[in-house]
Amino acid sequence: MNSSNANRNRTRAVISSLPGIHLRMLQRILGTSFSTVRYHVYNLEKEGEVIRRSDSRYERFYPRGTAEAMQSLYSMLHRKTVRDLLHAAVEDHHQNTTVADLVNRTGLATSTVTECIKQLDEVGLVVRSRGSDGRLRYEIRDRDFALHLLAKFRRNMINVASDNLIDLWNF
Repeated sequence: MNSSNANRNRTRAVISSLPGIHLRMLQRILGTSFSTVRYHVYNLEKEGEVIRRSDSRYERFYPRGTAEAMQSLYSMLHRKTVRDLLHAAVEDHHQNTTVADLVNRTGLATSTVTECIKQLDEVGLVVRSRGSDGRLRYEIRDRDFALHLLAKFRRNMINVASDNLIDLWNF
C-alpha cells in the first residue's frame, strides 16, 4: 500500500471516529500538512466516502450515511462547553433542571448555558417545559442516548489520541 492510500485510509478512519471534525483538527490529529489533508478529504468526498457540511464556523466532515440530525448533534459535541453542559444535565437525576442549576454545576456564564441549551433543544436532545413556579425547566429527552453519545465521543477522542501517541512512539 502506498503512502497516499495509507494517508487516505487514516483520514477516513479519523472522520469515522470523530464525525463532524473540521479540517484543521483533522490536520492536527493526522500530523500531516494541511494541503495533504485537504487533498485526501477532497478525494474522499468526490468518491462519496465523506460528506461535507458547513456550519456557522467550520466546514465539517462526516462518514457517508450520517443522518442530517446526527450531523448537527456531532457538530455540537465537538465543543467542550456543550459536552460539559450535556454531562451536567445528564447527571441531574431529577431531570427537571433550570439554567441557574446548570450555571451552578458547570461554572459557565448564563448566556453560554442558555445558548447551548437552545441548540440542544433544536436537535431534540433536550425538552423545555414550564415549572409550577413559572421558570423554564429542561430535561434530557433520552438520558441513555445522551450518555451513549458522551461515552462514544470521549472513547473516540481517547482512541485517536492514543493512536497518535503510538505513531509518534514508532517514529
